[in-house]
Amino acid sequence: MKNIFFAIIPGILISLLLCSSFGQETAKDSFVVDKKKNIEMRGFVKRTRSAAKEIENPLDSALIRVFNEKNTEVLHLLSNKKGKCNFKLPLFRQFTILISKPGYVPKIIAIDTEVPMGKENNYTFFFDVDIFEDIKGLDVSVLKKPIAKIVYSTGNNRFLYDVQYTTKINMDLKKMYKNYYFLQSIEADTVTVSGKTGKQMRQKRD
Repeated sequence: MKNIFFAIIPGILISLLLCSSFGQETAKDSFVVDKKKNIEMRGFVKRTRSAAKEIENPLDSALIRVFNEKNTEVLHLLSNKKGKCNFKLPLFRQFTILISKPGYVPKIIAIDTEVPMGKENNYTFFFDVDIFEDIKGLDVSVLKKPIAKIVYSTGNNRFLYDVQYTTKINMDLKKMYKNYYFLQSIEADTVTVSGKTGKQMRQKRD
């Protein structure tokens, strides 16, 4: 009986290992992109202007991460020196794109790549995203939600921003940016005042 018992155990272990391996394999996202049926995302990542008249600068080495419907990361890449990034997504899926960089507040874009039957093709979508450096006291809770949603427009036969969602979220974003520029001006004034004080103190000692 002992020999039979020990002979069965390896078989059970092998079965368990096979089941475990199979479960892990099926849990992964294959993320197969059809060369003839996909959407190419061409992005431009830039640093948010600290003042209304300041030129927006491309942001190098911003991290772009793509998550699937189960919030599993399926793709990541960095923006180049010009702030540009290109990647392709398969159709009939839903993805979340997270744009971030150390010291900056991340932003999210959602995309639904589903198209009507018979409209499977290669598409291209251009998007711009600006992210700003973290500022103490600024409420950025609105950025926990996507700043935009991209969907297929049947009337235009291409991918566009969801107008209703964009209009709604823009109201909250305008409030946040208003506070952002206000806090930026306070920070700038503080630096300026500190600089003048230091100069006056040096003159006084001389």
